[in-house]
Amino acid sequence: MFAEPEHRYDVIFGAKNELLCDEPSAEIRTVWRRTDGSDLPSGSSQLNGLLTIEPTGYDAEGHYECVAHAQGSTTQTVVVRVVLQVIVPPRITFSLSPPMSKVRPGDKVAILCNVSGDQPYLVSWHKANSESLPDRVRVNGQYLEFPRISKEDEGRYICRASNRAGNATRTAEIKFRSKI
Repeated sequence: MFAEPEHRYDVIFGAKNELLCDEPSAEIRTVWRRTDGSDLPSGSSQLNGLLTIEPTGYDAEGHYECVAHAQGSTTQTVVVRVVLQVIVPPRITFSLSPPMSKVRPGDKVAILCNVSGDQPYLVSWHKANSESLPDRVRVNGQYLEFPRISKEDEGRYICRASNRAGNATRTAEIKFRSKI
């Protein structure tokens, strides 16, 4: 028996993903199914050989095949086999130590760019409207560190995370309260 080779595709978690199985003849119909016979993932629909999964969840991972059959025939032919792997783009949350409301000039301050999503991911920091960070500011992994924060450090700092599923950015603002 001839086995069709499997094609592997990454699909993005939470996004709309589509698989097309197109046959050039109007008399031939194509349909997608899971190779293990289980149901297609939740949120999926298919029409004329186009399988749409929206939103894509982890239940979309697995092995699929597109089968073709001529109208009026019970004979089915596997056109293509596909393996889907769900990948998750990065998402960023911040942690500030100490909390900004308690920061005073001269304090040591660290901002954690906490990234979730599929690894590996790359994290970088830069200051808004500037190509580089000030010399007195250090990047230590996902942390942006101010050894002795000062009024000159006020501004917006941008964390950028990227992985094979996409990119995310988040902005932290350093701002001192004016004394009254």
